[in-house]
Amino acid sequence: MRERARVDRGVSVPASRTKLPAMAPAITTDEDGAADAVLARALCGPVACPPQVRPEVVVRRALYHGVAGCLTGTVEGWPSEAAEALRRAAMAQAMWEMRHRLVLSNLLSVMAASEVRVLVLKGSALAYDLYEPSAARARGDSDILIAPADRDTARRVLAAQGFAHFYDDPTGDEAVRLQETWTKQTPDGLVHDVDLHWQALNSPLLAHALQFDAVWARRHPLPRLCQAAFGLPRDGALLLACAHRAQHIVNPYYVDGQVHYSGDRLIWLRDIDLLARVIEPAEWQDFEAAAAKAGLARVALDGLAIAARQLGTPVPAGTVGRLSAAPQDTPETRYLLGSHQAGRALRDLRAVPGLGRKIGFLWGRLVPPASFMRAKYPDRSKEPLPVLHLRRIAAFLRPRPRGRGT
Repeated sequence: MRERARVDRGVSVPASRTKLPAMAPAITTDEDGAADAVLARALCGPVACPPQVRPEVVVRRALYHGVAGCLTGTVEGWPSEAAEALRRAAMAQAMWEMRHRLVLSNLLSVMAASEVRVLVLKGSALAYDLYEPSAARARGDSDILIAPADRDTARRVLAAQGFAHFYDDPTGDEAVRLQETWTKQTPDGLVHDVDLHWQALNSPLLAHALQFDAVWARRHPLPRLCQAAFGLPRDGALLLACAHRAQHIVNPYYVDGQVHYSGDRLIWLRDIDLLARVIEPAEWQDFEAAAAKAGLARVALDGLAIAARQLGTPVPAGTVGRLSAAPQDTPETRYLLGSHQAGRALRDLRAVPGLGRKIGFLWGRLVPPASFMRAKYPDRSKEPLPVLHLRRIAAFLRPRPRGRGT
C-alpha cells in the first residue's frame, strides 16, 4: 500500500428499495461529533445549525469531511461566519475544478489518440457523473486506471503533457508496484496530480478485484468531463467506493497537511450514497456478484451500512440478504477490516508471487531508494539519508488504528 495519500442532492428513491435495518444515526455529545451530525443531515437537505456548535468547528469539520461544496442551499440561517467560510471554500474548489478539468480532459484526449484505454476512478469520475456541480466533489488529485500493457505509452503521454513522475512508491518491481503519481504545474502556479494505476485496488492481495478488461468492457461514459472520458460501470464504482473507504480505516490520508485515519469521511460516504441511489436492479446483482467473487461482501455491507446510518442510504433488502449470505471471513475482509498496517503489509507480502519478487517487495519497503526518501520528506531533503530512514521508521511505529467493521 502507498505510504503517501492526498486528499483533499437529494435523489428520489424507488419505493421498492429499503434501508439497512438497525442503522439509526449515532448520538454524539462532543462538539466535533455534533458538527459531524449536522453536516450529515445537511447533505440530505436544509437543517438548522445547533447553537451549541461553534461556527468555526462546523467549518473545520466540513473541510475535513470534504463536503463544503455539497452544502449549497442547505445552510441558510446558519451563522454568517460559518456560511461565508463554507461559501469561500466552495468557490475556491470551483476555481481549482475549472483548471483541473482542462488538464485532465486534455490528458484523456491525448491518451485516447495514443490508443491508451483509460478509466477515470473515484472522485473525478463521480464528480462528472453524479455531483452537480462537478466542483462539489472535493479532491486533491485524479486517479486513472490503465491496462498494465499500456504503462510505457501512458508514461510517454504524461511526460509529453508536461507531467513529471513523483517517486512516491518505494517498490521498484513493476509487477509489485501498482501505481505512481505524476505531477504538473500549470502557468498559473497550481499543481495538478494524477495517480496512474494499473490495478484498481493498490494491494497485491486485492489484485483479482475489478480487473481492467472486465470493467473496460462495461465502462460508463463521462461526457460532462470530455468525450474521451470513461469511468467504471456504476456497480464497479460502488464496490471500489466501499473498498476505498475501508482502506483508509488504517491507511493515512492528509487534509490541509494533517494526517488522519478514518474510513468515514462524509464525502466518501456521499459517494456510496449517490451511487446506491442511481444503480439499477441488474447493476445491484452485478455488484453483489462482484463483491462475493472478490471476497469483499463484508466490506460492501460495511460501507453500505455506515452510509445508511449517516445519510439514510437506501439499499435493496435482497442485496443485504445475499451479501450477508456470502462468505464473510475472507482474506480480503481480514485485510481491509481486521488488520493494522503491519498486518496488511505482511498479507501483501504473502500475496506477491515468487521468492525473488517477495524479496524485492520487502527490501523496497524496508530500505527505499534515496529518490523516494527525498520526495517523501521534501522539507528535510538535505538531511542525511539515515536520519530520514529513522524518521520513516518512527512514523511507522507510531500507534495507528486497527481495522474494524461496523
